[in-house]
Amino acid sequence: MTKSIEFKTSVATALSGMEISPKKLQELVGREKPAGQHHMRYTPADMMAARYHAAGLEVPSPEALQLAGSRFPALIVTRMTKGGVGKTSLCVNIASTMAMMGYRVLVIDADPQASASNLLGVETASYDSNITHIGNFLTKPKADKEPDADLSDAIEHIYEGGFLDLIPSDITLAESDASMVTVMASHARAHLFLNRNAGYLCRHYDVIFVDTAPGTTPIGLAFTYAAKEAGKVLTVVEPEGSCLRALDSLASNLAEINTVTGAEVGMEVVINKYHPSLKHVRESMGFLYSKYGSMLNDSIIPQFTGFARQLNPGNRDAAPLVEVEPSSVGAAAIFDVAKSLIRSFGISQPGLPASE
Repeated sequence: MTKSIEFKTSVATALSGMEISPKKLQELVGREKPAGQHHMRYTPADMMAARYHAAGLEVPSPEALQLAGSRFPALIVTRMTKGGVGKTSLCVNIASTMAMMGYRVLVIDADPQASASNLLGVETASYDSNITHIGNFLTKPKADKEPDADLSDAIEHIYEGGFLDLIPSDITLAESDASMVTVMASHARAHLFLNRNAGYLCRHYDVIFVDTAPGTTPIGLAFTYAAKEAGKVLTVVEPEGSCLRALDSLASNLAEINTVTGAEVGMEVVINKYHPSLKHVRESMGFLYSKYGSMLNDSIIPQFTGFARQLNPGNRDAAPLVEVEPSSVGAAAIFDVAKSLIRSFGISQPGLPASE
């Protein structure tokens, strides 16, 4: 099921984050257009090569990248206390965008609904699927000891070249979520999982995304505690009344985590489904800026019908918007958010400085 990803020059230029011409981008990539190909098509490996060449460095081989991986990947945990705000859609699209940019990305689907897994092409409707989900690792006895020998077997490779991987979910993750209530130190289980597998994760990834279930679940709380390493979670809000109350609820939950565990976890907030012509949206925006202004991401995702088409089986196979409509207004907004998160979460690759 591993996919080969290619995109046209205008998309590659937008993804590069560099103010350069198409000709300069091709020079940085360092390869000629294949014979018989009318237009240059770029890959995640090309985008990574451009980044290294722009820094005056040779592009490391996959093996060299693994050997140089000593820095723990950036951790982006998505949380929201209500569903329907577009959190999973944005998480998957941002993760896919970073993979298209040439970063090595792991997505952990920590929601029994498995929407992230489905959007990335992993079918989870069957109860007898062979999926090994994150709950298997969080509920292991002696969870703070040796690395998980079966971790690599749980990972689905989505993009060629190791640029996008997934630990999928299915409905049986709900059983693990329930059992977490009786597990000792359940709030620390995700942190322990990441720490004991740090060697593997450092070698293979530059950033890890975790898509948690809506609400306040034991697994969601465990990954929120683990987000203390980043100092914040990523949340998505729609500018309307019930979502604003849910954002207040999330802020209260993070404050409670700090009181109980001492973990300091803030928020970075992405506004989604923005429609400036609606009065209630304009009023909600005023509230967001007045109460959460310093936490708001500079980029705003507009209301865009393309997001609704992502999981429509009548149109095509499930795939993120940035793959199938990369030149759209919605994809452009996702690209901007991804670039800002690369800076705010300090995402980089071996030998390259973190973006500022």
